[in-house]
Amino acid sequence: MGQRLVCCRSARAYRNEDDDQGIIEDLTKTKNEINGTVFYSTNQTFFSLQLAYADLDDAESMLDSTSSQLEYEADPSESTNGIAATGGRKDIVSTGIFQTQLEGTKVAKVQDRPNGFPGHLTKEQLEICLSFRQWLKEQSDENPIYSDMVYYYSVEEEAYAICRYLRARKFNLKDTQELVESRVDVWKEGQKHGFYPTAAEALGGGSHESAFLTQFPLIMNGLTRNGCPLLYFPVKYMSIEGIECVCPMDTISKYMWHFAAHKCTNIVAKAKEEDPSRFVRMQFVALVDLDGLSISTMRRAMGELKGVMTVLNAFPEILFSVCITNMPRFFAAFWPLIRAFMDESTASKFELYSNPVEGKKRMVELVDKNELASDFGGNGPTTLEMAARMASTSHKKISRQITKLLTKKAHKSHVDMTFKLERGEAASVSIYTRVSDANQAHAVLSNSNESEEWTIDLKR
Repeated sequence: MGQRLVCCRSARAYRNEDDDQGIIEDLTKTKNEINGTVFYSTNQTFFSLQLAYADLDDAESMLDSTSSQLEYEADPSESTNGIAATGGRKDIVSTGIFQTQLEGTKVAKVQDRPNGFPGHLTKEQLEICLSFRQWLKEQSDENPIYSDMVYYYSVEEEAYAICRYLRARKFNLKDTQELVESRVDVWKEGQKHGFYPTAAEALGGGSHESAFLTQFPLIMNGLTRNGCPLLYFPVKYMSIEGIECVCPMDTISKYMWHFAAHKCTNIVAKAKEEDPSRFVRMQFVALVDLDGLSISTMRRAMGELKGVMTVLNAFPEILFSVCITNMPRFFAAFWPLIRAFMDESTASKFELYSNPVEGKKRMVELVDKNELASDFGGNGPTTLEMAARMASTSHKKISRQITKLLTKKAHKSHVDMTFKLERGEAASVSIYTRVSDANQAHAVLSNSNESEEWTIDLKR
């Protein structure tokens, strides 16, 4: 079964000759109706558009994010300007400074779930931190991968890194040591690829992250009230068929390495640099809306979900909370299987709500309502608008995206899609396809106002 994904991008025309999955053509018309007709011998195509205003200055106000307000104490003299947004800590502080960090005299105070965080440690926990740190030093003298794992996030103070691992095993020193040792092989698997520094390296084949995220809507935007990076996952926008048009399904776990190792780091580094007075923690909150989830999608996603959890388990305590709303009845049958992919500490962070009102009420407790996405019960932009902003670059600002999976019936030779450009908009189109015979597949784009037509030969 062939499938195609079409994406529209804004601004200038371009064509990537090395892209063996995407075909990109340029449309820069004003107030015109564009008809897309795709002819091929197999039966599905993914069609997606990204649109932007030609006058990018006018679009800036629409794309600016709302500043978030945090309710946490921090030392405003501590600046992260110049901090590297990549993993790997190079500077291990002295024992005296480390113990001062643990006692919390110079670091931000965590006001929710404070147990196990610097500034909120018992005397026994302080001693365990020092013992774990000494053990880590001894192990790392023989094999530096131990310190690479624990101190990976350069945006995280050493005291917070040590406590993060110990919290994952309730400050049991032996269990924490075993946790580190058990993660070495998984860590090596990601490390040999550099944890996929860019989304393009994770997705492979010249696939664009913006196209991938239209089908796998993992949208990171903003901070929670307690300083956690915020992640949205609206399941109704997820399409297994669409994902397979952009990249193989097993690519998702590679993308999660990129997400956990690089994307989260960059988000925290940027937030700290923009406002050094904020306390931003190296944990994220995930808001998941299961509205639209089907049993068939759940079944097909289970294998990849295991791979995703394997990656996240390599970063202990990176999850602060996962709030799931609109939980369908059948999800209860899958939950024991999903829970088996996690350790006890991770599983305890999941909050499940079948009632959407209760679920969104909880989300407003976690996130300022003016910051929260409107499709998650807040007053902020929608997750689709957030995704469009993520697709923007310094050269082009995306104002909206149109995405469609096209399916051709056996008795038809083609399928059609029509979209309109507003005044001042420019668009470009990307087509991602699973077609195997490029000689029997092509797309025709036509301008209804000016009788212009473009023909694109498709290749996988």
